[in-house]
Amino acid sequence: MSTLEVSFVTADRTVWTGKASRVIVPAIDGSMGILPQMQPTLAILDRGIVRIIAEDGDVMQRDVVGGFVSVDHDIVTIGVDEAVQVDANRA
Repeated sequence: MSTLEVSFVTADRTVWTGKASRVIVPAIDGSMGILPQMQPTLAILDRGIVRIIAEDGDVMQRDVVGGFVSVDHDIVTIGVDEAVQVDANRA
């Protein structure tokens, strides 16, 4: 099974890095799901929740306001100014 190599960073730290089965981001024009073998994409992020579903099924969620996501050859890079932990009951 294919996986995504994900790097999720803020201006001052790495939030999450590793292999994921899928990623969901709040693109400026709507929620965007990213799966392995997706066409190369560059999108601007809006306010919302970034969800990374790790290869083992664990889910990492952070609230973001703006940034970008880049997808190329199953490598996903998410860059934001700030990423805040999401309350499990909120998501």
